[in-house]
Amino acid sequence: MAERILVADDSRELRTVLSSQLSKLGFDVKVAVDGQDALRCALDFQPQLIIMDIMMPKLDGLNATRRMREDPRLKHTPIILLSSLGEEGDVMAGIEAGADEYLVKPFRQGELAAKVRILLRKLAGQKKKLDETTVHGLEEKPREKDTSVRRFKETGQIVSKEFAGFTILDKLGQGGTATVYRAMEPIHLKPVALKVISPFAAVREGFLKRLRRSNEISIKLVHTAIVRTYTMGEYQGVHFVVQELVDGAPLDQRLEKSPGHINEAEARRYLAQVASALDYLHERKLIHRDVKPGNIYISSKDEAKLGDFGLSRLSEDTAQTAEGYLLGTPHYISPEQANGSKDIDIRSDLYALGACFYHLLAGEAVFPGDNMQQVVLQHLTKEPPSIKAKAPTVSDGFAAILAKLLHKERDQRYQTPAELLKDLAALPAL
Repeated sequence: MAERILVADDSRELRTVLSSQLSKLGFDVKVAVDGQDALRCALDFQPQLIIMDIMMPKLDGLNATRRMREDPRLKHTPIILLSSLGEEGDVMAGIEAGADEYLVKPFRQGELAAKVRILLRKLAGQKKKLDETTVHGLEEKPREKDTSVRRFKETGQIVSKEFAGFTILDKLGQGGTATVYRAMEPIHLKPVALKVISPFAAVREGFLKRLRRSNEISIKLVHTAIVRTYTMGEYQGVHFVVQELVDGAPLDQRLEKSPGHINEAEARRYLAQVASALDYLHERKLIHRDVKPGNIYISSKDEAKLGDFGLSRLSEDTAQTAEGYLLGTPHYISPEQANGSKDIDIRSDLYALGACFYHLLAGEAVFPGDNMQQVVLQHLTKEPPSIKAKAPTVSDGFAAILAKLLHKERDQRYQTPAELLKDLAALPAL
């Protein structure tokens, strides 16, 4: 009969990944969402090991441990307490409450594997299934190639809860080149955004080369207004990128919901934050080349972060883009990008930034339409209408900033993000 383990944690992500890892080893795993639920489940389930977080609602882990130790049915059940606190006093409090082991989050899989193995051995008095668990982590033995990877290559969709050691929690979104999943990374058990590259995009000429090059750049970028890229990898022929998980949504979703736009106060704040990210890039002689609402994420702290550096490159690296090869998103593309020029610099990103916030304020693009060729042509030849024609409540000062960002001649635009930030800071308060 499978050994029973109860996992109690108010974090859905941690419950999911621990349950998945332990279940793969053949354990019978139940989960609880708070301290009271842990007590009830422990009495019903009678586990042979309990893994429990300290900071939980209704009843914290310390008090739940004490109450378990007072019950004859749970008195000798091994308990591992988890906490983000690592002070000596906190550890002692856990041990004094009756816990057998204490782990500080984030912890490595190997730490948990070793403690689970030792405690179950101690309880049983002899070696059992867990002897097969490697100290390197809660991992399965090496297997033949994952059939789910074959199915991904056929369909472009992950159908398994496991991929390259990551535990897939849910799907966040899908684009033309990749599908993004919320996942738990296997080392520190932290949620990340796992971008799995479409097998259909990967076979396009030059795509993987550009992807590797841009990710080599983005991995080095550390800024509060930039979505972190941690690593890029390949698993059984499928390419993936691991990024910071932003607890929020991209700005293009605001365009899809009523009232379909943002107000000026929000626009000023988000514009300044993204401009600071572009300033950071400019200092490093980098350009983004695909600034758009879908690549600007608003966190739960209401802070804007610029992401998706799939088209980024060094500003002097003109060899990466062939003459006449158009990269970017048509509704936010600068005239020089629309013209297929190789001579692209930060002023092109600033134009795209202006086009983004024009759209976000007006509720429609600078040059709306579904005919992409016509949209691109208008960016090349037509003067953009004033934002005040579509959003009359926008202040004159902010309207002037957007007009300068959207100037057809790049020599007449802001020359650097720092110039833009200076003008934003000088605006009178709303």
